[in-house]
Amino acid sequence: MLRVLMVVPWLLFVALSLIQWEEPGIPIMADQILLAGKFYRVAITSIESDLARIIELTKQAGFSVRIAQGTTVTYFLGTQPCLDCTPENEREKLVFPHLFVDGDLLWLRAEGMLSQYNVRPAQTDSYELIVVPKTTVSASAILDEIGQRLAKLAIVSNPVLPLAVEELTVVPGVKPPKPPEGVHLDSVLYALMLMPDWYEFAPQNKLELWGLRVRVIVELVSPEAQLAPTHNIIVEARSPSGLMRVLVPIHQLVRLASDPAVKLVRPPYQPGL
Repeated sequence: MLRVLMVVPWLLFVALSLIQWEEPGIPIMADQILLAGKFYRVAITSIESDLARIIELTKQAGFSVRIAQGTTVTYFLGTQPCLDCTPENEREKLVFPHLFVDGDLLWLRAEGMLSQYNVRPAQTDSYELIVVPKTTVSASAILDEIGQRLAKLAIVSNPVLPLAVEELTVVPGVKPPKPPEGVHLDSVLYALMLMPDWYEFAPQNKLELWGLRVRVIVELVSPEAQLAPTHNIIVEARSPSGLMRVLVPIHQLVRLASDPAVKLVRPPYQPGL
């Protein structure tokens, strides 16, 4: 009888071990290894909407902050206002890391021990996290570090980020694809939208960034043509011949270039024009 009683706990232990091992119905996602120097994307379905709190926390964390409301721009270097910062000299004045705010949009460029990364608007009207590992390491380690930082900055409420990581194929040094059929967009502007880091790509290709926006020329199909009112653009000038100089959010370039009133969206032929 004693021998039977000793065997029963052992059988229970084996049974429980098998149940825990199999875990039926619980999907298991492999922890991907991210390679140093590669570029990866993680879709973020939403960010927090309290921009005032995000701005205050990033200022306290020592970020350079650019805040645009329409054509009015204010700057901070950490908690100190930058009174001599202007759109013309901001690239020299604003030191990394960066937070760019435009209305209800934000773009954050930062780094941790394991990676450089940026959080920016995506074409889908959600957000995306672009990650460049500094060393070859697991996705969970990098995303845990980034998630904790984003939560401290109140950008996300949950520091646990999705482990669905996608390697980017449109990267510096690789020829980008042509714009999709029906999208009347200059190829350099299309490449800008797809590149991992808008901030670094733009000046190398003589494109003028304005925070989260890029300055472009919109060639209309006729002088009388009108763009859809839903485009989030700032119109700087319009000519009688049907040319418009506008500031458009980078992630909305394809949407603007797909408007039936648009013949072509291209960079200015000369800076500022």
